[in-house]
Amino acid sequence: MLEPAGLTTAEESAYLGLLRQGSATVDQLARRTGRPTTQISRAVAGLHRKGMVHRTPPPHGLVVPVPPDEAIEQLIQRQHAELDRVREAAHALAAQTRDRTAGRRTGELIEIVQGQASVQRAFDRVQRVAKATMRMLVAPPYAAAEQVNRVQMERGREITYRVVYTIDALADPATLAAAGEHVRNGEIARLAPSVPTKLAVADRTLALLPLVLTDAAQDAAVLVHPCALLDALVALFEGVWSTASPLGLSGAGEVTARGEISHEDRKLLSLLVAGMTDETAGARLGMSRRTVVRRMQHLMETAGAQSRLQLGWRARERGWLPEA
Repeated sequence: MLEPAGLTTAEESAYLGLLRQGSATVDQLARRTGRPTTQISRAVAGLHRKGMVHRTPPPHGLVVPVPPDEAIEQLIQRQHAELDRVREAAHALAAQTRDRTAGRRTGELIEIVQGQASVQRAFDRVQRVAKATMRMLVAPPYAAAEQVNRVQMERGREITYRVVYTIDALADPATLAAAGEHVRNGEIARLAPSVPTKLAVADRTLALLPLVLTDAAQDAAVLVHPCALLDALVALFEGVWSTASPLGLSGAGEVTARGEISHEDRKLLSLLVAGMTDETAGARLGMSRRTVVRRMQHLMETAGAQSRLQLGWRARERGWLPEA
């Protein structure tokens, strides 16, 4: 019961014996607990250091328990203070490590991982390292036999998962079902026609990508530590993310693409891309200029575009425009 607070089994036994039957000498406490006197003597010394008992002066030399609400609270506060010191030391070590990155050898910045089990452990490791955000590009072939990412299901409410799936990936029924589970668990998902590589990046701390994109990809991968290559992989993800279409859940709970546009909006886009003004395109489609402007603003928001020029590029990438 008290082991999570830092007590050994013998210390807990001695302390509970004191609470239930009152103060006692070490010999009496040993008889109560059925433990050797030497073991109880060490346990009492440990309890005394932790502020959970005090001793009366000779000749009686009784061991007196401190009330548990006071003793445990003080013990927990001391553990918190110790953990805070450990956290500060870890941050200092991390800062020193970052400062030395420029002088590190290539072998320290890049790890080669071989074997399917090792790749899976590396994937789990990357996710465990993340403090705020996991970035992932998902495409066949798959690094794990099971489709549902068990670590993601554990951590999906603690950190943000931003994931881009390919159309081919979601064509696989198991992957589609797993994506639904992940989105329900908080994942922010998008869909792209293709991605340049499979990828998992924890914040800007650690990345994992396959050495080759073949059926044997799950047998060899690369772990990348903070360096220019890791920065490039983050930029690669953000580039793919910016042009991908949002995914969500339908009323039936299935993963579905968001942001699809109507046939009328496709016609409007094609006319404007062809060089027509808002007034001319609107007249052709029976819309007012105000309606054209409102529709274009909606399309820019849907595509995540900052300008009409950017909207034209993204509309072409998403297949909203007819092929030339």
